[in-house]
Amino acid sequence: MSFTIYHAGPVLDLIGKYESKGGDYDVVWGGIPKSMCPEKLTTNTVAQVMQWQAWWRSKGLASTAAGKYQIISTTLKDIVSQMRFDTSRKFDAGTQDLMAMHLLTGRGFQRYLDGQIDADDMAISLAKEWASLPVPHDMQGANRTVKAGQSYYAGDGLNKAHPSVAEVERALSIARERYRTGSDTVPTPTAPAKGSDVSVFTIIIAIAVALAAYLGLKS
Repeated sequence: MSFTIYHAGPVLDLIGKYESKGGDYDVVWGGIPKSMCPEKLTTNTVAQVMQWQAWWRSKGLASTAAGKYQIISTTLKDIVSQMRFDTSRKFDAGTQDLMAMHLLTGRGFQRYLDGQIDADDMAISLAKEWASLPVPHDMQGANRTVKAGQSYYAGDGLNKAHPSVAEVERALSIARERYRTGSDTVPTPTAPAKGSDVSVFTIIIAIAVALAAYLGLKS
């Protein structure tokens, strides 16, 4: 069984809480001047966000992180390529959640849920993807030796961890329990491939069907 957004929810919420200070889908890295930011990130297409990020890079800004999961320009390019993502799609909550789930998959989240890797290994993988998350024990980081509770990227003058190791472990534990029980599973939305013709009406119907299924499970 493949994991859904319901299973990943505790981990995604934890990431968003600390990467974007509360899970704001419209936030960009705090060092970007307001005059250089889109008025509302989620109304932009993925292609437009990539253009914003390219501009920020050309101006020498230290980070191009955007959205709830603070996806940087190089990561966004990789996601689009790997998922064959339609860049005309809005960079809205649904899109950002899909992309974060793709990153989780790449970091071994499915293997963790299936019991193939332990919580420590999963926490390290998450810390390598999201700089605000801590490593679970002393280890070699990206720039120097880091202690338990520090960011994998500590020492770069830009990043530090915010949640405790216990918070990460708790989120992972809840996610695995949800996966094991298999209850209240909400279907994960899929990204339309480039060139696909998906109408707004079709998307609305799909969301309505998923919501109806979820409410049916809850009753």
